[in-house]
Amino acid sequence: MKKIAFRLTVAAMVLLLTFSCTEKEKSYPLGGGTVESDPLISGIYILNSGKMGSNNTVLSYFDVAKHELSANVFELANGKKLGDTGNDMVIYGSKMYIAVTGSSRVFVTDLKGYLLKEIAVEGESANLSPRKLIAAKGKVYVSFMEGYVGAIDTAGYNVQKVKVGPMPEGMAYANNKIYVANSDGYNYEAGYGTSVSVIDVSSFTVIKTIEVANNPQTLYAVSDSKVYLISLGDYGEIPEKLQKINTNTDTVTEIPDIEPTDMAIGKDGIAYILSKEYDEKWNAVVSYTSFDTVKDKVIGELVSSEDVPNGYSIFTDKVTGDIYIATSDYISSGDLYVVTPDGQVVTKFDTGGLNPIAICTVE
Repeated sequence: MKKIAFRLTVAAMVLLLTFSCTEKEKSYPLGGGTVESDPLISGIYILNSGKMGSNNTVLSYFDVAKHELSANVFELANGKKLGDTGNDMVIYGSKMYIAVTGSSRVFVTDLKGYLLKEIAVEGESANLSPRKLIAAKGKVYVSFMEGYVGAIDTAGYNVQKVKVGPMPEGMAYANNKIYVANSDGYNYEAGYGTSVSVIDVSSFTVIKTIEVANNPQTLYAVSDSKVYLISLGDYGEIPEKLQKINTNTDTVTEIPDIEPTDMAIGKDGIAYILSKEYDEKWNAVVSYTSFDTVKDKVIGELVSSEDVPNGYSIFTDKVTGDIYIATSDYISSGDLYVVTPDGQVVTKFDTGGLNPIAICTVE
């Protein structure tokens, strides 16, 4: 099968300003109860990255109690667009941080989407381009594609930065260290990067570099001693790989027989893995797998691709236990499916924008 980067934005976005579910959808259970029965979370923010170069990143909000989605909430709240190619989002305390790569900005908002601060970090020739975000130890950390990781002071918004490997992507915090995937994404002719930088949080310095599989992309902390890494290979001959990092020794172990493209960590040591590839006719082949991180063993299929087609990204909600699977056809507005750990699709709704790439839930 031919494998390609399944998050390529290749077509224009259809922008939906407001979406309301049908009466049938209102009766679906969500988070262990019905929509009308005081849900465990109040809402879900969805970051739709849009199409590269089109200035069409969209922030949407789904009200769980009302079962309604409002799109473009950032622009409506602030009278300006988020910009070009939103790439990640995290809620930390009472604030939401949104990384917009093409616009070289990290936007900080309150939990209603009102802008508190725009953060631009100066590089050697231009402002740095933020990619991924994590929050830990009172700070928000951001990777910049120019080869840096920044630590944002959440009170004064000052940014301290440290040099890591080429074109860093995902990060994870564990054992007082930050692990950074150095994808070297522009160096595809040489097979991409093969390293993870390890940052000591206390000194905010790189203390070592770990050798990993080609094109490391995303990292997931399961515990203080265990981090998983997805490397995407070269989208052709070199397959995707799942690896485990022991954070006590920083040794790397490959997990066989799994070729993931995205992953989310749920409760009780269960991870949910999305795999996507293309056959000889360029038809997408998608699968969703439950994986036991205690035994490093596949449990089985989470949900059928017939029930959830066009998987694009996957997330979990630690409050409700639900799994969220965002879909995209790269042309029209995406969908977000809510799936229980036993594989029941309990609802789905339009995300209000193209290529839903990150979500945050609000209690």
